[in-house]
Amino acid sequence: MEIAVIGSINMDYNNKVKSLPKKGETIVSQSFKMAGGGKGANQAITAKRLGKEVYMIGALGEDIAGDILFQELKAEGIDVDGIQRVKEPTGNAFITIDDMGDNTIVAYLGANAYVNREIIDRKKSVLERCQIIVIQLEIPLETVYYICSIGYDMGIPIILDPAPAASLSKDIYTSIHTITPNETELRSLTGEDDIERGAEKLLSLGVKEVIVTLGERGCYYTDGSLSTYIDAFTVDAIDTTAAGDSFNGAYAVALVEGQSKIDALKFANAVGSLTTTKLGAYDALPLRDDVEKFLKR
Repeated sequence: MEIAVIGSINMDYNNKVKSLPKKGETIVSQSFKMAGGGKGANQAITAKRLGKEVYMIGALGEDIAGDILFQELKAEGIDVDGIQRVKEPTGNAFITIDDMGDNTIVAYLGANAYVNREIIDRKKSVLERCQIIVIQLEIPLETVYYICSIGYDMGIPIILDPAPAASLSKDIYTSIHTITPNETELRSLTGEDDIERGAEKLLSLGVKEVIVTLGERGCYYTDGSLSTYIDAFTVDAIDTTAAGDSFNGAYAVALVEGQSKIDALKFANAVGSLTTTKLGAYDALPLRDDVEKFLKR
């Protein structure tokens, strides 16, 4: 197995609107779509569509939404043996997207809250065979800490997408290979508004490399020796949902393939940019051929 993704699986409820509602305002949606999402599932599907073997650990409710999502992930070719079914309703997210492609998201953890160390322990033998583990913060923090600990002990690089924004124990950083905050998450983690100072602070805590995702401005990378900004690609963005997730999934793929840091960052930027050109999460995640053609163009 090449990549393990441990994290959230949600049913997304998407509303397309002219502009995001203000406090107390009721607006009429232009369109509605129900579709699979969740940061973990988005990252897993991205990595699979880019050509890698993916093992998913997560939890779904014993409900219709859980049935649908389980079958969708299985149909993608992802190894779903690590997905548990629980009594709690399947996690969900209510997403509102405006004409500029910006969004607001209200997420309910649901079954995702039951991704615990017991589930991880039952799948340790699989994790030991993986080259990279990708995690996010839509599962309990204590589970995130445990995954980082055992990943470090196994010598497997951990990519942590610290979203949604949260404060983390300082003890966790030495077990993280790559951390990928956006600017809001960087501020939450470090108290810094300055991108480079914030990234340096994370390195000083023990992280091996930091990638600050900057949306339409690309990303900033540093590992202490190489520090660089990588520009984003110009596209007609209609929905930024899952763009950060696909960036992380793509970067994991690039690391498994041994791409140079610059090439890996460009590759991840391309995948993230392409994701913004379609509405929704799963439907927007690009195939490898689409990415290759985009990069050549």
